[in-house]
Amino acid sequence: MTQLAAPRPPKTMTAHLNSILFLSLSGCGFLGLYLLQSPDQMAVWNIFGLISLGLIGIWRWSWFIVRMMRARIYLHWVFPRWRRTADQVPVAALPHMCFLVPTYKEEPWISERVFRAIAHEAKTLAQPITVLVNSSSDDENAFIRSLLEAEDPGLQTMRVIWMTQKDGKRKAMADGLRVLADLDLPPDTVIALMDGDSELEPGTLRQCLPFFRLFPKMGALTTDEIPVVNGSYLFSEWFHMRFAQRHSQMCSDSLSHKVMCLTGRFSLFRAEAALAPSFADQLENDSLDDWLWGRFKFLSGDDKSTWYWLLRHRYDMLYVPDAIVYSIETISGSVTDRAYNNMRRWYGNMLRNSSRAIALGPRTTGGFIWYSLIDQRISYWTCLITPGFLLAALLQGNWIGMGVVISWLCFSRPLMLHLIFWGRSSEIKPIHFPLLLVSQWSSSLVKIWTQMNLAQQKWANRGNQSISAAGTGFERIAKRSTARFLLVTQLFCFGIFLGWFSGALNPGWDLQGLLLSYQSTQQSVQQINAMEHGIQPNDGQDDAAALNALLAELPPQTEAIINLPIGEIDLRSPLAIGRSNLTIRGEGAGRTVLTAHFGGETADAVITIRPQDSQLVASSVTQGSTAMSTKLQNVRLSGFTLRLVRANDAIAQESTVDGIVVDGVETGALTHLAIEAGTRQPLVMKQTGHVRVEYVADGRPVPSIEDERPNSPQLEAEARANRESML
Repeated sequence: MTQLAAPRPPKTMTAHLNSILFLSLSGCGFLGLYLLQSPDQMAVWNIFGLISLGLIGIWRWSWFIVRMMRARIYLHWVFPRWRRTADQVPVAALPHMCFLVPTYKEEPWISERVFRAIAHEAKTLAQPITVLVNSSSDDENAFIRSLLEAEDPGLQTMRVIWMTQKDGKRKAMADGLRVLADLDLPPDTVIALMDGDSELEPGTLRQCLPFFRLFPKMGALTTDEIPVVNGSYLFSEWFHMRFAQRHSQMCSDSLSHKVMCLTGRFSLFRAEAALAPSFADQLENDSLDDWLWGRFKFLSGDDKSTWYWLLRHRYDMLYVPDAIVYSIETISGSVTDRAYNNMRRWYGNMLRNSSRAIALGPRTTGGFIWYSLIDQRISYWTCLITPGFLLAALLQGNWIGMGVVISWLCFSRPLMLHLIFWGRSSEIKPIHFPLLLVSQWSSSLVKIWTQMNLAQQKWANRGNQSISAAGTGFERIAKRSTARFLLVTQLFCFGIFLGWFSGALNPGWDLQGLLLSYQSTQQSVQQINAMEHGIQPNDGQDDAAALNALLAELPPQTEAIINLPIGEIDLRSPLAIGRSNLTIRGEGAGRTVLTAHFGGETADAVITIRPQDSQLVASSVTQGSTAMSTKLQNVRLSGFTLRLVRANDAIAQESTVDGIVVDGVETGALTHLAIEAGTRQPLVMKQTGHVRVEYVADGRPVPSIEDERPNSPQLEAEARANRESML
């Protein structure tokens, strides 16, 4: 069978230069990522956020790569095999063709292009076609009739049925299907549902109709689209980019014998499906039961209604990538408003239908399509992570972070566009890079708003029609307030996640900090200046009595910090600490010095930390230890030097006084202490739990190897016991 489609024009030099530009931009982005990848520079972000962001990036880009691979498999291996088989179907064996074209006040030049193309297509088939035109008025019908008769005098190749619509496009299409169902059409008829602004490329019907012979379970198919935009360069290039993305997605989906949408621009349906009474009923009265808005009818989205009907009845659907329909758009007024209204309509139709399609389950929809539907509900959140990171870095003045994000955008998005436009007749252009970013980010925001306002519908292209299910009075206020509250809540939670990823927030640590702040306000800490309680440095007077008296006077449940002054504090008697939640803090080792002027006949240690009046309970004899009935908590010593001064006649004698004895302490800390030579054991710890010891200096001379060798088994045992008792 001879192909009637126009050959694709070869790529221009400008297209090749643009491709080189995009690849160069991607290379610059990769270079930026390489230069900013050192650990010191990446440490500006929270490590947990980077890991999470990396996992999300791997997931999203893996899904994109899977889709692109499926699309290429379909385009280069699967569909060409189908095309070769389809081309063998003779023209006489093609099914009967029927058009249903609802058109509403289109520009005369648009109607001329659309209906002349239909007349040309009718001449390529072996049998006459049926055309049902449902326009806005009798005058529009008369104008269309003149166009058809100019191409086919006497209408030899088509039978035309004329109708006028009064209650919108959905009603017009449903009424047209009911009229066709009453006609004596052949059972194998194929019905085209198309808009009045869609122009068929020559050969479209002969490219599409054979597939209804090849695939008996196929209920419908749709084709590629090329935009023809009159009035705005930006809008035109936006549509070229959107249709390139659509082409890639449709090819990927069609590998599973399903598609995500049967476009209303032009789709072909098997008559047994399109002429079923429930098909027309759903097209006319399609509605949704929403938990917030109640039951409401669909205004636009007739293509989604027909798609859902076929999906629910388990029909296969196909995408024909080499058949092209030109989608004609005329733009007047604000381009931004037109784009925003289009996105609200498109994404509203998507969200209103995806939930019920997901509810059908993977057995009905197919596993790949079912996951794709779920992914649609997630992707508009993940798409905002990159701009969120960029905004967070900007607000924090994190220029390295901004450089990383911008480098990533310059690396990834040109590659994405290059893959999307690969093999397209539409040429990739520099304007597509900013358009892609703006389109991705703005469409995500529109989807987030639309998901909480599903009942709010507007169709600016069809007489500015609108529908709202908010009701009146208190019901209206309650519904809208709930929708706004949920919208703000979702955005707030998303902002928290972005703050976590960017390192600006750490919810776990921040909540713990709030808890600690609350606890500190509930439990006051008493700061005590030792000099105000008679402890005067460098006066040669005993300060131990004043310190012990101060410890005895402190309320037992109050956390206290005793700040010792700079200078020498004389201890004529030992210091006993027998309470919890106590910190004794000097001004630093060498600056605050506690000097003990006694020996072993007075006490066993200079400072003893032990519970008061505790009962020691003998433990197992084999363990040779004691257990405390109560233990001290949160006891800290820091920032002083401990010195022992003995009488001259005792210098040669071995010391019988330990420095610090910690006995029966569960939690605490000994930090930044210096224990000078002269004590028997600088630090002895018994029955302790989690006591932290840091920067504690022992001033005793290091013994020689000969000194460490014991002279008898008894001395060896004593030395071993001493080593085990020290930290």
